[in-house]
Amino acid sequence: MEFVYVVVENGESYPAVYVTYAAAVSAVKRKHREIIEQQIKEVQFLDLIEKIILDINVPENVSSNNTNLYIEKGINIIIHKLYVCQVA
Repeated sequence: MEFVYVVVENGESYPAVYVTYAAAVSAVKRKHREIIEQQIKEVQFLDLIEKIILDINVPENVSSNNTNLYIEKGINIIIHKLYVCQVA
């Protein structure tokens, strides 16, 4: 069965679908690159930098097909794995 990934941010979906989970995460990182870079610049401890990166590099949740990413407060991102079925 084929599937696609849809990124939904604060209730609005991105204008494209992605064929891999990694591509969906990359789209989020591109969109929020400045915020992520600013957060990393502001922290001074390696463990805090690792926490920022771990909140973005979340493994795909294969049990629910919905994975939450955290960028900052007020930005709610869910990557949905949707199955594509062919109707004959």
